[in-house]
Amino acid sequence: KHLSRLPSIDPNTRTLLVTGYPNVGKSSFMNKITRADVEVQPYAFTTKSLFVGHFDYKYLRWQVIDTPGILDKPLEERNTIEMQAVTALAHLQCCVLYFLDLSETCGWSLEDQIKLFENIKPLFANKPLVIIANKVDAKPYDQLSSEHKELLEKVSETSGAKILQMSSHADIGVTDVKRMACEKLIEKRVETKMKSKKLGN
Repeated sequence: KHLSRLPSIDPNTRTLLVTGYPNVGKSSFMNKITRADVEVQPYAFTTKSLFVGHFDYKYLRWQVIDTPGILDKPLEERNTIEMQAVTALAHLQCCVLYFLDLSETCGWSLEDQIKLFENIKPLFANKPLVIIANKVDAKPYDQLSSEHKELLEKVSETSGAKILQMSSHADIGVTDVKRMACEKLIEKRVETKMKSKKLGN
């Protein structure tokens, strides 16, 4: 029902949903894995657009979605229509990729970026989740302060999500992130099918 509000998104296509503050490297990642085949889709009733890209993995077609202005600020800062978009996205069968900019050149501190993650995390309670420590070319993981390392370890622990290091810019870890996100969603879909079979018996 909700998905009719989202432009040209096939709810049955395997989906990677890219989230995080602006300028943390989401579109660079999308351009990398989709060979820059990204369409900008206007959102009904808002000035926002969705970016939808496609790629193949294991001979299957996948879509990757970036949601500027929707999943890149705390939930309480949204109006009703934006909230509807958020709800629609929360209904997608997807693997959620949350991007953190380790270098903080996006304009938000790592603490703020983690706060946003905690804020939108409840939307994705039952979805596979991967946290991306991005821009490691500008700020290598091992150069982080011990406080920042501790913060990241805690986030990984409480969310059950693995943290993967990446830099689209330097082409570090991009393929690993794509593979891990796709495999997590494939596992989840198999699990869901098994569950529904058990219920059916």
